[in-house]
Amino acid sequence: MKKPDGRGRDILQGLVAAGKPGRPTDGSLQQARPSGAVKAMSLGLDRLSAEAAQAKALREELANRETTQELDPALFSPSIVSDRIPSTSDSRFQELKAAIAENGQQIPIIARPHPSEEGHFQIAAGHRRWRVAQELGLNVKAIIRKLTDQEVVILQGQENGPREDLTFVERARFAMQMESHGFDRDTLSAALSVDKPEISRLLTVAQAIGEDLIVAIGPAPKVGRPRWLQLVKGLEQSGAHDALHKLRASSEFVSADSDQRFALALQAVSPGRRASKRRPASSDRVAWVEKKGGNIRLVSDNAGFASFLQRRFPALLEEFKSSPEAKSKKTPKGATH
Repeated sequence: MKKPDGRGRDILQGLVAAGKPGRPTDGSLQQARPSGAVKAMSLGLDRLSAEAAQAKALREELANRETTQELDPALFSPSIVSDRIPSTSDSRFQELKAAIAENGQQIPIIARPHPSEEGHFQIAAGHRRWRVAQELGLNVKAIIRKLTDQEVVILQGQENGPREDLTFVERARFAMQMESHGFDRDTLSAALSVDKPEISRLLTVAQAIGEDLIVAIGPAPKVGRPRWLQLVKGLEQSGAHDALHKLRASSEFVSADSDQRFALALQAVSPGRRASKRRPASSDRVAWVEKKGGNIRLVSDNAGFASFLQRRFPALLEEFKSSPEAKSKKTPKGATH
């Protein structure tokens, strides 16, 4: 009997195997893939999750985005620390005012929500633009940020510092005011972009001169550190403060610009210059008047005139007592009775 052909058996086994579920040859199980409704639901959830993440990112971007607003200047108040000294003869302010009147406000001011007044704002940078808007009757363009006190003064100082927009004495006064508000030297250095030794020098000048006299003189844009140091030294002289007090009440000081006021103040406290002397205009005059502090002196280098005056003095004094001058003016301090 003929043996069965092995090839037929192999073919039969192949057909049987083809009808059975396939099994992985490496012993691992394949994960079933979702299909139909399950697959559609999974894709939908993934899409919703991605859209939610995008929406959150958009909300954060909108919240952080700085937008310029046009607001009523009456809603704003100055910074907690003043850097500029008010001046009626500020040519730079007048130039800025003319530019904004012609072209509008190009650069917005920066402010924060007022820490104690709901619906109001406190300026960190752009005080002059705010003043211009007030004077021109315009709304002020502003960017509103959430800022701490420290961030306010640093931003305020750095806005002006790089442009060298503050005069020497304004920088010194700004440092003094920041320190009086409790800010540390690191903050002062950051606001003025200088090192701590320079901060010490600025404070020395500002504290020696004082807020009152600094404001009275003004920003003095043409006056640098050396001349302010001369004024500090002059203030150490006896009678210097009295001389300045009288000077500030004079029409000459009031009508002068800031640089001229500084020159007058320096002259008033300089040694040997505080005496205001009226010397004879011609050779036939033998006496002149000197004013020093609150005293008035009649000075003569002519011995004959001195003897004459001494002899006639009692009669002159009686004549003075009955004159209109005696009734309208007080006798100068130190005068002889």
